[in-house]
Amino acid sequence: MNDRKSSKPVRKNIAATVKFFDEAKGFGFVSPADGSPDAFVHISVVQDTSYTEFTEGMRIVVDLVEGDRGPQVAAIHEPEGGAAGDAGTLDETEVDGIVTRFVPEHRYGLVTPENGGADIFFHTNMLERSEVDMDNFGVDAKVKCVVRRGLKGPIADKLEVL
Repeated sequence: MNDRKSSKPVRKNIAATVKFFDEAKGFGFVSPADGSPDAFVHISVVQDTSYTEFTEGMRIVVDLVEGDRGPQVAAIHEPEGGAAGDAGTLDETEVDGIVTRFVPEHRYGLVTPENGGADIFFHTNMLERSEVDMDNFGVDAKVKCVVRRGLKGPIADKLEVL
């Protein structure tokens, strides 16, 4: 697998406007306000935020890295001047569950809630932020997640191994 992301951030906290985003295809482009070339944005970066929609013309703040094919968004911080998305989109709940899928080479996994419901997506960036002990983590691990509604369903903002 060819990892298109550079490990070195090129620029941090750059104001940008969403130029195009296709949720079904899982990618889009943003136009940095500083006039530099448009940057590619993958849905996994969007899913690691509190956004429930990502639409043309939306103003955001991003970190950009230089990928093999040009600039790309490494992180999305916040929209200019306020809260991410609609105020009602930040509802978070705690859910106990079991890790049913973990694919570290693709940087994601799924938690099946103990009480039923849709599987909860998590990205490995969240595991790093949550300071998860990777020695005690993997498929069949019992976990507690702080969950919010993401673009394609529930997403974990925090995770703790129980």
